[in-house]
Amino acid sequence: MKRMRAERSAKDGPGGGSGASIVDIASYLGRSELFMGLGLQTIDRIAKQFQSVAFTSGDTIITEGSRGRSFFLIATGEATVLKGSGVSQRELQRLGPGDGFGEMALVADEPRSATVRAASDMELLCLDREQFTVLMDEDERFAQRILRLLSQRLRQANQVATIDLLRAHQGLIISLAELAESRDADTGAHLYRVRDHCTLLARLMAEDVRFKDLVSPDFIEAIYYVSPLHDIGKVSIPDSILRKQGKLTNEEFEVIKTHTVVGSRALDTVLQYCDLQMFRIARDIVLSHHERYDGKGYPAGLRGEDIPLAARIMSVADHYDALRSERVYKAAFTSNEAVEDLREETGKRFDPALTDIMLAHISQFEDIHEQYTDLDNRPDRYAEFVSHRVRPDEELLL
Repeated sequence: MKRMRAERSAKDGPGGGSGASIVDIASYLGRSELFMGLGLQTIDRIAKQFQSVAFTSGDTIITEGSRGRSFFLIATGEATVLKGSGVSQRELQRLGPGDGFGEMALVADEPRSATVRAASDMELLCLDREQFTVLMDEDERFAQRILRLLSQRLRQANQVATIDLLRAHQGLIISLAELAESRDADTGAHLYRVRDHCTLLARLMAEDVRFKDLVSPDFIEAIYYVSPLHDIGKVSIPDSILRKQGKLTNEEFEVIKTHTVVGSRALDTVLQYCDLQMFRIARDIVLSHHERYDGKGYPAGLRGEDIPLAARIMSVADHYDALRSERVYKAAFTSNEAVEDLREETGKRFDPALTDIMLAHISQFEDIHEQYTDLDNRPDRYAEFVSHRVRPDEELLL
């Protein structure tokens, strides 16, 4: 890692070198919550305190749980914000030139809430707490700004209870979903794979022009939390049908189909007490994840975009995992066989736009499948993969 002063000679103007000029730094600072609205003279003085730090692709810049002392602005390159560790680690967002992270490390000795890793070779502009403290001593207006920010931080402390509540919801959701799945001997780590497949697909959709206005960070978070509930209605299905080793009769299949309606009624009850978007999305998934794009699904025979978006996501994610998993009635499909099946069902069972996105990134879905494969015979390890997701407004307080 290389460290240097941020100032550059005149010949290193825009496009003339790898570093950022003082003018560039001032521009970045003016867009940061910590510095926004300060006078130009103050901004310029702050900018001179920054140093340039280089990272190579794959380097970890900050680590979740560590106590940092530096604020960073990205001059060149890209970084990923990651939550969790091991196979349960997931990408929260991407950062690029002009984005900053780590402001709170300048004013509070708190653990970092996420990991930031270089996705390419990068140059960052770094301000350490010591230099920041000097600026506070020298500029009364700047010090007042920091006091206001700390006051806001204290008010936000009440939000911790909300975060804890969401995590409690997640634990309850997983427990209820596992209760339903425990009666089906073949599902293994299905809940966790489908959860991660749905979340990955939603995140990829958010980057696609066709869906970027429909798939918000809150939507992605809700998908992550509630997707394990998709078959909660199976608690109502008799074991003689649910655990049958062989083809179902027409009458038995009609009974199986009722799990969508039974599950949605359970969510209706939840919504009477807690009308959150998260549970509305859960109801959409539970009720409609067996609808088909061509209108031949159940329970309502919905067609195309009349099927809720979350249910369309679950439909293709659930089907892909079923294809790649062994069942008492079939062997697991190979990756190539699963891809061919998805292509065959595009526009019939599944939304063509969703299968396009999934097939374009199929290697990432295969990675999820492989990561969980060894869990199928190790249910005692499932808890390791139940990770907590922070609220979107907390993610950047690194």
